Amino acid sequence: MLTFMKILHFFGLMLGAAGGMGGMMVAIQAKRSDGAPPQGLLALRPRFTLITLIGVVLLWLTGLWMWLVQYDGALMSTAFVLKLLAAGFILVVAVLGFVAVKRASPGTPPPAYLQKLGPLAGLASYLAVALAVYVFA
Repeated sequence: MLTFMKILHFFGLMLGAAGGMGGMMVAIQAKRSDGAPPQGLLALRPRFTLITLIGVVLLWLTGLWMWLVQYDGALMSTAFVLKLLAAGFILVVAVLGFVAVKRASPGTPPPAYLQKLGPLAGLASYLAVALAVYVFA
């Protein structure tokens, strides 16, 4: 069962990364557009936010399950706590992005705070992966 959870965990990592990168590419292309961005491009934004959210939630569910089953929920080290904080930040940004896209009318740019938090979530994902490698090596 642990092996299956690890597979799902890596699948969540791939989904989260794909959604985040896709959303970033949509944002870059939308800013480069003269006038209003093409509707086909803007139609991708909700899909990428959903893919990101599904990936991040899958990471959290499988990660918590593996932590509770394999490590009995022990706080293993400061690096592990920092990894959880980074992952928590990523989850918050993913939820905020999903909610913002759901509430926005088509064609409106994301809120300014998300344009700042998105790249920070990308950096936090690198940090979370690096800390996970360190903690679980």
